[in-house]
Amino acid sequence: MSMPAMAFFGRMAFAFVFFISAVQDYADHYGDGGPIEKTIGPAVNLLTRFGSKILTFYTGMQVVAFDVKLLEFSLISAKATGALWFIFGQSIPAYFLLVTQILSTVIPFPTNLNDFTQNLTLIGALLYYIGLKHNIDTLYEEKKRKEEKREEESKRKEEKKRKEKQPEDDK
Repeated sequence: MSMPAMAFFGRMAFAFVFFISAVQDYADHYGDGGPIEKTIGPAVNLLTRFGSKILTFYTGMQVVAFDVKLLEFSLISAKATGALWFIFGQSIPAYFLLVTQILSTVIPFPTNLNDFTQNLTLIGALLYYIGLKHNIDTLYEEKKRKEEKREEESKRKEEKKRKEKQPEDDK
């Protein structure tokens, strides 16, 4: 099996992990609220309730009610979308997945050490992939520059040979 095919199947397997994680988060989300709803939901509701009164009193502007479930659902959707984009092998979806993974790890304070360890492992794997992708791209660009430089040198040599032959032909 060729190396690009192995890389493709590896990306598919890694994307599958994120996609299944997003599906599991979606299933957990609509029970009694997900981990973000449980941890920061009451604080956001309190801040929205009293903060809107204070902000309206001093500035005349009203705070729009903010639903934490929407934030959680957007993180789940972003994780699933990033997982699907990751299959194509670009580094932008890896950054996208990295941000969503960090937010879903750090925002709800982890109570389960196993989940926290798994999230840190995925973050480390994404950082490794981003670094590896960067190194491969850099090596490819350097190789391309060297080939262009060789072609320029060979063109110069051929032109120099033609110029040397030209005066002899004129005689």
